[in-house]
Amino acid sequence: MNKTLRLLCLSTLVSLGGFAGVQPLAVTVMERQGLGPAQIGLLSALIFGGVLLLAPFQPALVVRFGAMRTYQTGKSLAVVGFVSCAWASSPWIWAAAFVLLGLGGALTWPLTDSLIATGAPADRKGAWLGLFQAGMGIAFAAGPFISAAFAAWPRAVFFGAAALAGLSSLPLIGQPLPVVAEDDTDDADRWAVWRKAGGLGIVAFLGGLFENGTHTVGTLIALGLGWSGAAAVALPGVMAAGSFAVQHPLGRVADRRGTRGVMLWGLGALVLSLAALPLAGFWPLLLWVLGLVWGGASGCLYTLAMTGTAQQFPERQVVVATTLMVLGYTAGSVIGPVLGGLAVDASLLSGVAWIFGTLAVFGWGFAFRLKLAPRRP
Repeated sequence: MNKTLRLLCLSTLVSLGGFAGVQPLAVTVMERQGLGPAQIGLLSALIFGGVLLLAPFQPALVVRFGAMRTYQTGKSLAVVGFVSCAWASSPWIWAAAFVLLGLGGALTWPLTDSLIATGAPADRKGAWLGLFQAGMGIAFAAGPFISAAFAAWPRAVFFGAAALAGLSSLPLIGQPLPVVAEDDTDDADRWAVWRKAGGLGIVAFLGGLFENGTHTVGTLIALGLGWSGAAAVALPGVMAAGSFAVQHPLGRVADRRGTRGVMLWGLGALVLSLAALPLAGFWPLLLWVLGLVWGGASGCLYTLAMTGTAQQFPERQVVVATTLMVLGYTAGSVIGPVLGGLAVDASLLSGVAWIFGTLAVFGWGFAFRLKLAPRRP
């Protein structure tokens, strides 16, 4: 990757670290303001609702305005979203703030993923994508731990996330990014690519559902078990540490052996860990261990979906196919927190175990039957 793309990746990771710290802290603030788990889950889902709203148009915006201008617009929207969180005192303000964060995310992280997928060497796409996702793991781990340290001053955390998002984009001013060729794929060809990539799109959907659903329910479960706000905010950081630990190694394994087998291991780990969740009622420290497993197992699914896409599609079709991966992941990220809030309302531990465990079993069965084309050389 060239220097500008490396700077862009670093800027994206800094913003994602801010988001990772803000999201669980916002859950604790909303709970103190009297909002229930179902409301909190619905509001948290609006972040990814914003991504889902704008992500389908992101490739066209890149072609029309250029990659860098589109990216910097996304960073500006994220700054406004973080500042809005600092002043949120009602569900409507939280909703507006989260939608702005989602719109900003739609213009930044999918673009970063696409540029890596097209720019990485053909035989190392999994390694490069895994390395970037490992960086995301570091960002998603650091954010909650920093927020936990300053949990008594949430407004300072929100303003700090806004400052980091803005400052990290300054080194990119005036820097060139690869020109994105206009997509000349007609509607029939685009639908053909999406049909071919549909199975991987469902894997990306499951990745978003489990990764962001478990982040929300993990925080709510910790609060329900009587943990302090700082400890509850730190739990998603442990999940992100689990994601960081496995991303790059699993990307390398996927380069050598394909993606399907790694998917089965990840979904199998989710099934077993969710079956063990009710035991946390007797041994609360188990939740830290389960958080590590949830982070590693769920975090790898989106990476594997993107790796499979980069491996199996020619470069001219990668942008079309990765757009489907982003949409799938985002749709799962919308549904995951909502399901999580409803599950916690139903039963703090067994409700989450049954609902998410059943979905993990379905996912394993789907991945087992998934037919992938031979990996392209």
